[in-house]
Amino acid sequence: MNRYQGMVHSQARKAFLSEEEAEDFTQDVFIKAYESLSLFRGEAQFSTWLFQIAKFRLTKVNKKKSHIFTDWSEDVATVADKSKPSVVDILDKEETHLTLHSLIAKLPKSYQLPIRLHYFENKPLKEIANDLNIKLGTIKSHISRGKDLLRKWWSHEIEG
Repeated sequence: MNRYQGMVHSQARKAFLSEEEAEDFTQDVFIKAYESLSLFRGEAQFSTWLFQIAKFRLTKVNKKKSHIFTDWSEDVATVADKSKPSVVDILDKEETHLTLHSLIAKLPKSYQLPIRLHYFENKPLKEIANDLNIKLGTIKSHISRGKDLLRKWWSHEIEG
């Protein structure tokens, strides 16, 4: 945690208006990483894996806090105020959010729903398996394969 806390926290400071929210988010990311540690396969660097967890968690938080994007006039008026995100920051977050959702929409249907339910609605895997009447192992496999495709497509979006 000591090694990667600065990386996660610096991203959180860009995303939240208060230091308290940034600290809470940082802690949440490390808790989620700890809970998901058994899923880390070592195919990428640990820092890359942790950063992906942070990005997915941030997308979930942004969905809940969509009011950030609703009052453009207030944000335009406070561009010089460093305690609030700039219009560029807000547009960049919105573009990232839209890109992620458009990539998810490209996934096979069998991958989309488990990913949306798990990462955006925070449903446990067992609950998803029960709701969809699919074996838990299959749900885990669909999510893993979907994430692999998203990583691949995301890297093409960034490079392209």
